[in-house]
Amino acid sequence: MRRLAWLVLLGACAFGEPAAADDFQLSYIAGGRDAAGRFMGGTEMRLLVAHGGRLFAGNGYWEDRPGPEGVQGAQILALDAPGGSWRVDHQFDERMGNGRPRDLAVGALFEVNFATDARGAALPRPVSLLVASTWDLTGATRVFTRDDATGAWLPMTLAQERRDPNFLPQIRSFGQHRDRVTGVDLVFAGQDPRGIFSGTYDPAVAGRIRWGAAPELDLSQVPAEGISGRNGYLRVPSFAEANGQLYATVGQHVYERIDGAAPQWRLVYTNPRPGHSETGLRGLTAVPGPGGEVLLAAVEGNASRIVRIDPRNGGETTELDADDFLGSAWGMRPNYTIVAYNDMAKVGGSVLMGVMAFIPRTVPAAAGHALVDVGYGQVESGAWYLVRDPGGRYRLHQVAANFGHPLVAVRTIAASPFAGDAAVYFGGYDANKAPAHNTAWVARASLATALGVAR
Repeated sequence: MRRLAWLVLLGACAFGEPAAADDFQLSYIAGGRDAAGRFMGGTEMRLLVAHGGRLFAGNGYWEDRPGPEGVQGAQILALDAPGGSWRVDHQFDERMGNGRPRDLAVGALFEVNFATDARGAALPRPVSLLVASTWDLTGATRVFTRDDATGAWLPMTLAQERRDPNFLPQIRSFGQHRDRVTGVDLVFAGQDPRGIFSGTYDPAVAGRIRWGAAPELDLSQVPAEGISGRNGYLRVPSFAEANGQLYATVGQHVYERIDGAAPQWRLVYTNPRPGHSETGLRGLTAVPGPGGEVLLAAVEGNASRIVRIDPRNGGETTELDADDFLGSAWGMRPNYTIVAYNDMAKVGGSVLMGVMAFIPRTVPAAAGHALVDVGYGQVESGAWYLVRDPGGRYRLHQVAANFGHPLVAVRTIAASPFAGDAAVYFGGYDANKAPAHNTAWVARASLATALGVAR
């Protein structure tokens, strides 16, 4: 890889020259078939998660305009080796009465690890489960657990809402935590519109997770200010552990779980500069700070920034004004930005965050950039991401890979799970409410390339 060229320095930030196209490899190209002949398409590659020495991907068909293969349902794909080919691990092929697939996209994918049962007693051996949830068009919210022995995905219904053409119930995030009072290992699901559910390991039930019947944190009790739309759209986009405590983002807020047999959730932070946002805070992640761990969160919207939050007192520091930073780097300032769609990825001591940005219609494309019109606005067409080094310095990089179509957004990043493979995988595209087809993608890069480190 050619040596990184520093173009501009801005405080604790730097803009890096994009990597050469041959530094990134095409890992997944939508529109083909796996070795068993199963179609693999997708408009958005939404999630990449390591589990059991493999890399799994959550694929979606939101806004798809299908070709000869016909209408497809959500898929979970798997990669078994760095030089291998992706395959369909599970096809969500249930159909509704009108023939449309029941499951539109994979909304959440997560590996949860249990070392205790529901009483806090140690298991004979730890258990690792891969769990997923989908955008279910029937109004149900289901959690699927993979049986690694058979490859089957076992469903369990967490909640059921009335079908509403203007609202789709869904899980946006999973998390895990050991209760510091009871000693029980727990898994959490952030479900919209109800709230945060918790579950314990139970091999006697379907999916081996026994979920609570009611949410621990009820979203109807959470203030919805700073979020566009009605309270039904309030989301739980992310979880993180810091200093042994569990935290969750809910809209423009961060809540802390107070452990115990009767757990509570306590508000510890509210974004004082929410601007216009459909989601609020994304990508909650713990990083080292003075006196203990602190939390990073990305503000989505027209006041986009990355904030560092001290969970002990709710104090905040703006680490990066994303709109200023991108405007200086690109020569065109965004008017709505998403950073860290689902989470921030810890890779090689750094934190990586995907980016997508809308550019005002009055602003033409700057030199070296292209814009894509999605009907209600235009977006920067490249796949960009931020790298935060351990000292809190930010650099901007691009997935420079030619898939034959605009890449639009990096929405998921994962370190390679394969032994001896120092590499990073990037996945994305955002349909942005516009027709799309076979636009999901996954690229692979060496660790040095991904971090922008000269070799």
